[in-house]
Amino acid sequence: MVVLCGSAYRNRGVEPLLDAIVAYLPSPADMPPVRGTLGSAVRERVADPAAPFAALAFKVNATATGRMTCLRVYSGTMRKGDTVLDAGTGRTERIGRILRVQADRHAEMEQAVAGDIVAVVGLKTTRAGSTLCAPDAPLVLEPPTVAAPVVSVAVEAQTSTDTGRLASALARLVEEDPSLAVRTDPETGQTVLSGMGELHLEVAVEKIRRSHGLRIGVGRPRVAYRETVARGVSGLVYRHVKQDGGAGQFAHVVLDVEALERDTDTGTGTGSGTDSGGGFVFRSSVVGGRVPQEYIRAVEAGCRDALVEGPLGGHPVTGLRVTLTDGATHPKDSSEMAFRAAGRFALREALRVSVMELLEPVVEVVVTVPDEAVGGVLGDLAARRGRVSGSAARTGTTVITAAVPLAELFGYASRLRSRTQGRGTFTARPTGYAPVPAAVSAAVLSG
Repeated sequence: MVVLCGSAYRNRGVEPLLDAIVAYLPSPADMPPVRGTLGSAVRERVADPAAPFAALAFKVNATATGRMTCLRVYSGTMRKGDTVLDAGTGRTERIGRILRVQADRHAEMEQAVAGDIVAVVGLKTTRAGSTLCAPDAPLVLEPPTVAAPVVSVAVEAQTSTDTGRLASALARLVEEDPSLAVRTDPETGQTVLSGMGELHLEVAVEKIRRSHGLRIGVGRPRVAYRETVARGVSGLVYRHVKQDGGAGQFAHVVLDVEALERDTDTGTGTGSGTDSGGGFVFRSSVVGGRVPQEYIRAVEAGCRDALVEGPLGGHPVTGLRVTLTDGATHPKDSSEMAFRAAGRFALREALRVSVMELLEPVVEVVVTVPDEAVGGVLGDLAARRGRVSGSAARTGTTVITAAVPLAELFGYASRLRSRTQGRGTFTARPTGYAPVPAAVSAAVLSG
C-alpha cells in the first residue's frame, strides 16, 4: 500500500503523487477497450489515437468566458474546429478551443488524443454524461451514475424583480452539477432545491449569491398535507335553485359520504366505483331514471371540484367515497351546469359536517450506520415519530428501515452525520400518507 499526502496550496506533494500514478497505475493504452452501445449492439473502442473518436463529458462549468465542458477522450483524436456528434441527442457540435486545465490556469492545445482529460470551450448543448463521437462512427458510452438527492430546501428571491434571474441561475447550477435537482411544488408553489446533503446545498446557494449577485432566502420546504374523512354522513340533501330572469338553474341531489379503506402501502383509499386516482370514488345508486346519466356525470365533476380545498386547512381532500342516492330535476331549469354546481356545494357541505382528519406525507428511510451508533440513531428516529419496520446486520454496520413523516426529516442529514461521526448514510422514498397525531395536527392547523 502506498499513501501520499499533499496539498493543492503551492503544489505541495503533487509531484510525488504524479510520479506514483505513472509508476503504479496503468496507462490508458494498457486498459481494456471501453464499451459502448449503438442501439442494442455493444461496441468497443481501444485507446488508440487512430481509432474513431469517442469522449465522455463529465462536467460542465459556466465561466465568464462561456461554457467550459470537461471531457475524457477514450479513443481517437479531437482537433480544434472538428465537428463531433452528441450521440444522445443526435446533434452536432463544433470544437472551439481545447484547454489543458491546471487549477485556474488554462493552456491552449491544438488537439487531444486518447487518454487525455481536457476542457473544451464552445459546446452549446452538451451536458454532463453526454457522449461525443465521430459522426460516421456513433457510440453511446455509459454516463456517470448520479445518486438521488436526499435533502431539500425552499429557495426564493427576496424581490420580485430577481425571480427570473433566480430561475436562470438555478438552471445553470443544475446543468453544472447533475446531483442537484430543482422543482416547483405544484401545491405550495415553492421552488425546491434538492442535493446530496445540507453542506452541498449551502455551497450551491452561496455560489448563486456570489456569482449572480442575488439576494435569496432559504427555508424549510412546506409539507403538502391532505385531508380525509374519518367519519362521513348519510342522506345529505342539497337543492340548488337559482332564478335571476330567463332560464333558471335547478338541481336536487342526495349524497352519502364515507371514508375509504386506507391502503397501508400508499396511504390512499381503495374501493369500487369510478376512481381516476387520488383516493376518490364516486358511484350512483339512483333508480328509476330520476337523475339522467349526463347529470350524474355532472354531479361527479362537481364533487371533484370540491376536493381541491378541504374544510380543515384548505388542503386537498382524498380517501373518500361519494354515493349519489337520489335526486330530482326540473323540466326546464335543470342542466349539467346546475347539477355540477349542486355536486360541488353538496360535497362541501357534507365535508363541513363530517369528522375530518389531517394526513401527512410519509417516506421510507433506509439508514446505514456503524454498529456502535445504532442506539442513538434509533432514538433519534423515534423522536421524529419514525416507525422502525426492520433492521439487518452487515459487517460492522446495521441497515435500519423506518417510516418517517416527511415534515420531521428536515435537518436529518446533519444530525445523522453528528451521531455517526460522518459515517452514516440514508436514502428516502415517498410511500404515501398517514394520519397526523392530534397534537401535531392542532399545531399545523393553527400555524
